[in-house]
Amino acid sequence: MKAAVIVGTRPELIKMAVLIKVLKSLDPHHLFIHSGQHYDYSMDGAVLDTFHLQQPDYHLKVGSGSHASTTAKILTGVEEIIQREKIDLVIVHGDTNTTLGGTLAAAKLNVKIAHVEAGLRSYDRSMPEEINRVLVDHIAQYLFTPTQQAGENLAKEGIVNGVYQTGQTIVDAVHFIKSHVQSTKLLQAFNLQPKSYFFVTVHRQENTDNPLRLSSIVKALDRVAKEGPEKVVLSLHPRTKQKLIENNLYERLKTNEAIILIDPPTNFVNALLLQRDAKGILTDSGGIQEEACIIGTPCITLRLNTERPETVECGANQLAGFETQSILQCVESIRTNQANWKHPYGNHGVSQKILDILFS
Repeated sequence: MKAAVIVGTRPELIKMAVLIKVLKSLDPHHLFIHSGQHYDYSMDGAVLDTFHLQQPDYHLKVGSGSHASTTAKILTGVEEIIQREKIDLVIVHGDTNTTLGGTLAAAKLNVKIAHVEAGLRSYDRSMPEEINRVLVDHIAQYLFTPTQQAGENLAKEGIVNGVYQTGQTIVDAVHFIKSHVQSTKLLQAFNLQPKSYFFVTVHRQENTDNPLRLSSIVKALDRVAKEGPEKVVLSLHPRTKQKLIENNLYERLKTNEAIILIDPPTNFVNALLLQRDAKGILTDSGGIQEEACIIGTPCITLRLNTERPETVECGANQLAGFETQSILQCVESIRTNQANWKHPYGNHGVSQKILDILFS
């Protein structure tokens, strides 16, 4: 059986890096396909270096664009590769346009599909990611869930065959970093002490493309930094920066001496180190909610819902939404409450477990 792993964004590549390494060690003829949905070094290429991954066997270079155009380019590109390489199985991850495009291409050619991180639900159909993950779950033959809750979500939708609870592959990535990457002088470079700052990322469309939400979040970050005592470290996504400039919000962040802007955004290793040593994390990223939960740093999610409810249930995460006062209240709770929980995502070795099931 010839398999192909299809990824396209930095979060996908991080979560699938160890699986790709193990798959290639089984047989180098298995393929690593990159759609190019994320395409610059800071967002993507640095991940290859971090995990000592070879360059992709195929790179579609689809770049940015509308949801429809990006998905269409991925679908046609993957279809051509499947036919040329005689692929028997595609392995996709999560909820991106790359995930959906690769899945549709395989389904139309009667090629089997394995969905890693299946069963997540925010129950918010206004989010394009929710549409993608639901469609892929209903098409795939193998569904690898990170938690019991994810499996229960699938069962509610009538999906019970081919479901395997394996844990979350980000645990493998975190373990790899701890085992292979030496500590850096990162905090010294920013003149920071452990637990003296909040680490922040904002990139989701519902926040960046809504001026009211974006302004409310910026106001909260500005107040957190000014009222202290912690600083704010914002890893600045290129698209978020553009939206901040368009809405005349960028200078407010840039001129606040207690806000450190990391532009372009830092690589996965540094992001993980900054998360580990932060007082708390503010993010709209689903992946970072998991990472924070695993490494033991309290998280505030800048959304009204989450497809990772287990992070809230175990006490690692709070849903703040986008309103300034709600965000500030969550920040204050981190300042006053002791962090203590056990993460629900299993032990490392998830990638090997998935491949054992697929190739048994």
